[in-house]
Amino acid sequence: MGLTDEELKTRMMAEAEAAIDKLLGQKKPAEQITLTEIERLVLKARQEVGEGLTTILVEQSAAAGQVPGPACAECGREMHYKGLKSKRVVSETGEAEVKRAYYYCADCRVGLFPPG
Repeated sequence: MGLTDEELKTRMMAEAEAAIDKLLGQKKPAEQITLTEIERLVLKARQEVGEGLTTILVEQSAAAGQVPGPACAECGREMHYKGLKSKRVVSETGEAEVKRAYYYCADCRVGLFPPG
């Protein structure tokens, strides 16, 4: 079962707070930091928050349930659920490590990591 919107919000806020804490820990004092350095810190924090939020939402989507009996692209037979597998994906918001259902056709020796 997936998380409620309030639970998702809590996880997302923690992700944003961690990125902000990291940014604050890396910044120089106001009289020593340049605009370019500020921009780099902010862009890195934005990337980290985006990747974290993407991961949270993709995991939530995957938790909604496994795809029921996808057909093997090779033979058309039903593929069998083999559990959750991790995969690193690149999205418009950056890279994210996601866990989703993985299926396998023993006849064709083909695996499937359905989109989500």
